[in-house]
Amino acid sequence: MIKNHILNIEKQSEALKTRIRNDCLRYDELFKVGTEIEACLLDDKGVPVNASPLIKELSETPFIKQTGCKMDCEYGSCQFEFKTPPISFKNLFKLNQIYEEFIIENLDRVLTKVYKERNVIPVFLGANPSPKILNDENITKNVSRYKKLFQWQKKLPKIQLEGQIFDPAHIAASIQGFHFHLQARNPNHVAMMFNHILNIIPTSIVLGANSKLFAGNLFSIHEPRIYLYDQSEQPNSGFPTIDKYLNTLEEYVDYVRSKKPVHAKKYLELEKERHDDVRIRLNTRYYRVETRILSVQPTPKSLISMIEFFIGYIHYIINEQAFGKIQLKDIEKIKKERYSSIHNGFNTIPNSKLINKIKVQLNYAKKGLLDLKTKPNYLDILFNRLENRTSPGQYVANLWNKTYNGSFEQSLSEVLQHMWQKTKENDHTI
Repeated sequence: MIKNHILNIEKQSEALKTRIRNDCLRYDELFKVGTEIEACLLDDKGVPVNASPLIKELSETPFIKQTGCKMDCEYGSCQFEFKTPPISFKNLFKLNQIYEEFIIENLDRVLTKVYKERNVIPVFLGANPSPKILNDENITKNVSRYKKLFQWQKKLPKIQLEGQIFDPAHIAASIQGFHFHLQARNPNHVAMMFNHILNIIPTSIVLGANSKLFAGNLFSIHEPRIYLYDQSEQPNSGFPTIDKYLNTLEEYVDYVRSKKPVHAKKYLELEKERHDDVRIRLNTRYYRVETRILSVQPTPKSLISMIEFFIGYIHYIINEQAFGKIQLKDIEKIKKERYSSIHNGFNTIPNSKLINKIKVQLNYAKKGLLDLKTKPNYLDILFNRLENRTSPGQYVANLWNKTYNGSFEQSLSEVLQHMWQKTKENDHTI
């Protein structure tokens, strides 16, 4: 049976490579954006709350039906995912409005309706702060692929971080990411996008980390979510295990095909099993790159600031590469920077060098957006983070240190309420 699955994946891979060769002259709309935002529910005592009733109720709202957005469950029973349909990069202001309408006019209202007897708080943090999150009971039970993932992860070695031991099977249920898809012109363009996104992974970790407060502890590591996820899904997560940049998209198909399936029986299932920082999706007629490195950001504006950064940077840098002005960095060097960014944040390399490097990349992004005739409405959020040497994760850490009064439960409730208020007000200041 396993041999048949492998032969099936081989056959589908060759068919995709033929499609890629036939599509090399396509000229699709550039940078259509689709997003997936993960969040979780805790009550004011820090107890995880089953999100299924919320997902069901929100799925029936006129807002979801009219906008084409979707609600979905996640690996953790207290998690939910909000998905937006593809939208033009020129319409990111509208995307912000969609986020606001979802959070303020729908999520807030439906929470009160569904959970009448509890004070339930949506948590838009990359790491679940509840000390009660790390157990088998918090895994979603009614989705086949989550059951299979749970069984697979149960066989992996335990994870250690700053003296605490974690079960790999519990990690995905207690961290929240922000994934977005960017549409490319054609197969060659998506391969270039993939290459250049690899170069800004360390920067996105430094600027977008959220948060250090995880499972009842405040960790010193800059981005514990990524560190733990890398370990919990090994070897299917992290920086792509490529040793050279892509010359063609066909090479990416070979890369995916070379990986050992966990449960996949088809190429597209194998592609989805790759939880790399960035992956190329071939499951529609369009060519898209999906960025998975980012924690969910605490506010809609801060989510879009990251999208602007990636779009502007990619556009500018690909144009510059065409004129021979930009060289891709050594992959092994990027991997080392990524590792250091996860652990040390703004202290990754000598401070002045890091600040200058990120400032250059943000300025490239600004130039790229202007070249696309798009005003960078949200990019200043990241410039401010750079100037203040901070991130959402550090903001939450500082807030926790200021709030903690000896009662974990009370202090956690205050921090969650504070951050939820920021989310509802779309207040990106940190």
